[in-house]
Amino acid sequence: MTQRWWPTVAETAAAVADELARGDVDMALRVLLDGVNQLPDAAAADALDEAVAAPATTGSDRWDTLLAASVRYRLHALGISAPAWTRKEPLETFWWPAAHSAAKEYNDMAHSPAELVRVGIFMDERGYSSA
Repeated sequence: MTQRWWPTVAETAAAVADELARGDVDMALRVLLDGVNQLPDAAAADALDEAVAAPATTGSDRWDTLLAASVRYRLHALGISAPAWTRKEPLETFWWPAAHSAAKEYNDMAHSPAELVRVGIFMDERGYSSA
């Protein structure tokens, strides 16, 4: 039996919820990206079904949508179909989880994965390789 070192999406969602409850949105984003960026490890270990089982809510529609869209993006990059729970309706207003300036917002719009843009979230795709 292979020892699992990657978090499941459910564990990632719970950790994000904990960080949001503490008011630490920067850490919540780091936790989310770190968890999603380890999906290739789960796929390589043939444990993707467990890793991408539907999570409980983070307590925030925005963060639930970001997590779902991020999972869709990472699985698409692996050539794997995403589970149905990752299909979310677009947010009512656009959201930049990591924007701190107008220039950063523009850059994020130009470099956001299609899976995020579809739901109205803008974040540079390079975050998915350097959480």
